[in-house]
Amino acid sequence: MSYAPILAAAFVLWPVIGLLGAQGYGPLLAIAALPALAVARPKMPPAVYALMALVFVGWAALSDLWSPASRGFISGHLLEGDFAIRAAGVRILLTALFGMMAVAGALQIRQGTAQRSARVMLGAFAVQGLLVAASAVIGGPVVAMIYGADALEQAKGAQNIARNANAFMIALPVLLAYLVARPGWKWRVVTAGLVLASIVSVIYDDTDSALIGIAFMLAAAAVVMLAPKTGYRWLLCMVAAYIASAPVLIGSAVNLITQLGIQLPASFQSRVWSWQLVISKSVEKPIIGHGIGASKTWRDTYADHPAWLAQLPDFWSVYPIVPGHPHNMALQIWAETGLIGAVLTALTLVVIGFRLPAPDTFRTDIRYAIAGLIGVVVSLFSFSYNVWNDSFWASIILAVCGIILLARRERTSL
Repeated sequence: MSYAPILAAAFVLWPVIGLLGAQGYGPLLAIAALPALAVARPKMPPAVYALMALVFVGWAALSDLWSPASRGFISGHLLEGDFAIRAAGVRILLTALFGMMAVAGALQIRQGTAQRSARVMLGAFAVQGLLVAASAVIGGPVVAMIYGADALEQAKGAQNIARNANAFMIALPVLLAYLVARPGWKWRVVTAGLVLASIVSVIYDDTDSALIGIAFMLAAAAVVMLAPKTGYRWLLCMVAAYIASAPVLIGSAVNLITQLGIQLPASFQSRVWSWQLVISKSVEKPIIGHGIGASKTWRDTYADHPAWLAQLPDFWSVYPIVPGHPHNMALQIWAETGLIGAVLTALTLVVIGFRLPAPDTFRTDIRYAIAGLIGVVVSLFSFSYNVWNDSFWASIILAVCGIILLARRERTSL
């Protein structure tokens, strides 16, 4: 039995889940991963970077013991339909295990046996791109029609549109890499058109992290083009250095912006203040951190920081500075898992960077798909999600499986 059609079936659901708010990629990964048990032969011993990633996840799960946000491991009853895994560490651990199963299954796909499956995946990504473009044109009226005049519900609808745009950013490097590797100048025009259409769509969808993700994607591709033998090492080692030094790096950048008197857009300024508060929390427990999910319990409002409130309308006084999480995973790793978690994460990335084959050993489309995915993930990692968002990490793992699926498709152009 080939695993390729199973992955193709999962990718058919990819744009549907994105349209519904992109929170279902975790269950989709589980559905895709379980059949891999029939085809995957586990590598023994496991790869070093896989073991290191599991150690980090295990440490994060252990930190639930001292986290003020701890609510127990599970709630509800399976037979009554309200069962839920409350512990974020457990969800992330399950995501990691399902991810390893799915990647192992994808690696078992024989070369040349994924022709149709890869086309199905690319078609699903294209459909999601069309949905994102449509949301840029008619998203506002559709949200108003569905949710009525309730401003809070409309905000949730707009957030779902933004999440779908972010999910498309994860698929975009695969689509672009496939197109740019096709022979003929007309495919270069199509590729450029897709990039431009994506930029316009995310601007209209008001998704800053997606827009920055496109820039990072192109920058990562440029690094690989300029360093065809060591490009992945450069990229992943730079990300590792960023995580390892996040409190100092981001704190210094914030101080420089303040000294220069630079006025940031409101959405970014609120994030900067959130980051400053999180950095101060990191200093309180620098080695082990406050525990997984602790940022949910930090209730400081702008009323507690008069200097910041003075730059805002008075009604902001009741708003929390950290809205559930810092919108920067590097700082959240430091604040909630401490130096131990940050070092484990950074070392895992360094090992992956040195274990990945050189970019020029891959086909052109695969080479740039990997680089582009790294660039997009860094943007979403830095500006968007909670670090314990299992759906986000599941979508990244599925994208990795998609790149493997594309690699198993024979093509004449290199």
